Amino acid sequence: MKYMLLVLLLCAIRITQASEHYIILESPNFELVQDTFFSQSVDFTSLPENKVMSLTYWGNNPKVEIIYNGDNLFVSQKGNSFERVYLQFGEKIKTISFNIQTNPAIYTEEYIQLHKGTVSVETPEVYELNNIILALADKFHQANYRMYAQGEYYADVLTWFSTFKDHEIFMRLNDVDYYSFVENAVAYEFNGDQIQQSSVYKGFRVTDNVKGNISVLEDFAKKSDFKTFYKQHHSYYSTLSNTFQSGARPKDIWHWLEANFPGRYQSYKIFFSPLGPGNNSSRMFSNNDFNESIMFISAPNRYENDEVPLSIQTLEFTRSFFTEIDHTYVNPISDEFIDDINTALVDLKPWYKGGGYNKPYLTFNEYMTWSMVSLYAIDNYSAHDYKYIKNYTEKFMVNKRGFYKFKAFNNELIRLYKNKSIDKKITDLYPEIINWISKKSKST
Repeated sequence: MKYMLLVLLLCAIRITQASEHYIILESPNFELVQDTFFSQSVDFTSLPENKVMSLTYWGNNPKVEIIYNGDNLFVSQKGNSFERVYLQFGEKIKTISFNIQTNPAIYTEEYIQLHKGTVSVETPEVYELNNIILALADKFHQANYRMYAQGEYYADVLTWFSTFKDHEIFMRLNDVDYYSFVENAVAYEFNGDQIQQSSVYKGFRVTDNVKGNISVLEDFAKKSDFKTFYKQHHSYYSTLSNTFQSGARPKDIWHWLEANFPGRYQSYKIFFSPLGPGNNSSRMFSNNDFNESIMFISAPNRYENDEVPLSIQTLEFTRSFFTEIDHTYVNPISDEFIDDINTALVDLKPWYKGGGYNKPYLTFNEYMTWSMVSLYAIDNYSAHDYKYIKNYTEKFMVNKRGFYKFKAFNNELIRLYKNKSIDKKITDLYPEIINWISKKSKST
C-alpha cells in the first residue's frame, strides 16, 4: 500500500466516479478556472477543509476546471447539478464542492406563443413580497444593498407592514444573500396562500434562499395580509410598467441591438420593484429553441425628482435598462476576443479603481456596454439629448464608478462608429477598439 501511494504521488492523477473526482497532487499549487475566462491560483495549504463554490447560469451551462502542471485534471460535467473534487496532498485530503445551476427555464409551446416578440415588464407577487421584507430589514439598509426608501409607495409599505417586524422571517435574514433571496423569488408563485415553484423558471441564482424559507414567507404573507396590499397597489405596478415601456422604448433598443449584433432573442422579460436598490443584472435563457433575455433593473420611480425634467428622468432609466440588456449582446462577442482583451488589459489599475469588475473581461464589457448607450443615442435621439446622454454616462463612469479612461474610450468608439462603412457592424469594431486599448495601456 505504501508503495502504491508513493507511485501515485509521483504525478497528479484523476479517478472519476459519477460526480465525484479524486486528485492526488505532488505539489500544492494548481489553477482553478471558471467559465474559461476567470482563473485563480490556488495553494492547497490555504484551502479550507471543504470549499464550496456556487456556479450560476448566465447564458451557458457553468463550467469549472482544475489545471495542474499544464494538465487539465477536472472539468465539471455538463448537466450535473452537483460535483465534488477530493484533493490529496501528502497525507491531507480536502474537498471542493460545486453547486452548478443547469436548465434554469422551461419554455412550453404555450409560453412561447404568448411571449414571442414581446417585452414583458413585471413586478411578480413573491418577488415583491421579498423586496418588502428587505426594505423593512435593518440589514438591507447598508451601502451595498440600500433599498429605495423614498416616496409614497415606501410610506405605504411602512404603514402596512412595520407592525410585523418581529416576525420570524426577519430573524433568518442574517444568512440570506440579497440576490439569492430577491431574484430567485421570481422562480416562485402563489397558489392561494401557498408558495410553489414556477412552472417556467427554476431559479436565477444557484444558491436559493427562498426554498428553505417558504413556510416562513407564507406565514408572513398571511399574517400581514400581503396579498391584499399587493392587489391594492397593482395599478401602481402597472403604471410603472407603462411608464417604462413608453419612456425607454425597449422594442426600439431591441431592434437596434440586433441590427448591430448577431445575438437573437424571441422575448424580453424585465423585472423591477419600486423598492429595488439599483443592483441590476441580466440573463440569457434558452430552451425549446426559444431565447429569452431577462433583466432585473431599477423601476422608473427611482429616477423621480422634482428638480429634474421628466425627459431627463426618462433618459436616465432608459440608460439603466440599456446597460443591462446590451450585456446579452456584447458579452458573447467579447468571449471571442478573450485572449486579446486579457493582453490589452493586463494591468487594470489605469483603467479601473478595483472592485467587482476586477478582471480584464469584466472591465472591458463594462466599457463596451456603457459606450453602447452613446452609439444608440447617435441614431435615436436629438443632438441635444445625445450630448446630455454622452456627458452623463462619461461623468458617471469616471467619477462614480471609477472606470478612469471611459471618456477617452467612449470618444474613440464613437469615432470608429461614425467612420465605419455602412456594411460594418459594431462587432467589426472589436479588433480596432481592443488595439486602441492596447496602445493606451503601453503608453500609460
